[in-house]
Amino acid sequence: MKPVPLPKFKKFLKKIGLVHKRTEGGHEMWDYPDDSLERPVTLQTHEKEVPRLHIKTNLKTIGMDIKEFEKIIKAL
Repeated sequence: MKPVPLPKFKKFLKKIGLVHKRTEGGHEMWDYPDDSLERPVTLQTHEKEVPRLHIKTNLKTIGMDIKEFEKIIKAL
């Protein structure tokens, strides 16, 4: 898995139903509309790409495996 451009990762989050909840400093917090995640998905907005480690951590938060993520991100 390679890093993903930030705009493409945001499209992925929207595709699976997450919404941008708030911005704090250089970080965006994303969650489902009903706030059902234990903790929000956090993105660093000052970076051009989402690093592999952050993708893996966010996928764990969402409850999605890497294969499903790669299938969705490839289709975007």
